[in-house]
Amino acid sequence: MAVAHVHPEVIYTIHNGRDASPLAGNYRGPDGCRDLGYAMLAVFDYLHYEPTIVGVENHIVRAQVNFRYRHRETGNIIEGSRRLVFEIKDDLIYRLDSCEDTLRLEAFMRMSREVPPTGNLLEQFDLEIGRQKSGAGA
Repeated sequence: MAVAHVHPEVIYTIHNGRDASPLAGNYRGPDGCRDLGYAMLAVFDYLHYEPTIVGVENHIVRAQVNFRYRHRETGNIIEGSRRLVFEIKDDLIYRLDSCEDTLRLEAFMRMSREVPPTGNLLEQFDLEIGRQKSGAGA
């Protein structure tokens, strides 16, 4: 979001708990919104970001965003959609509320905090590689 399009008293709220996203919470003013944008870019690569306006009524604009991000530290990919509700005042964005699937986001962030194991994951199973000659899958 370009801060040139926000009201000086803008409030941007991400409605996921801190367990789901460390960036959840309220961001106030153009500088707060800019800081949030930089924080997002520090954590994620934006692979796909497709906003679609789904409704406009008076000074309220509703949008859905389909996205695909790569977590920079782990390389994990998260994709999905979120809903955005914009309130317009004086032809500028005065309030922005962002909502998405909290449980999915929380599971992704938990997975991204875990350190991936090193080495061959299949080694512990002592599997024989090749086509089976009998039994299921033969």
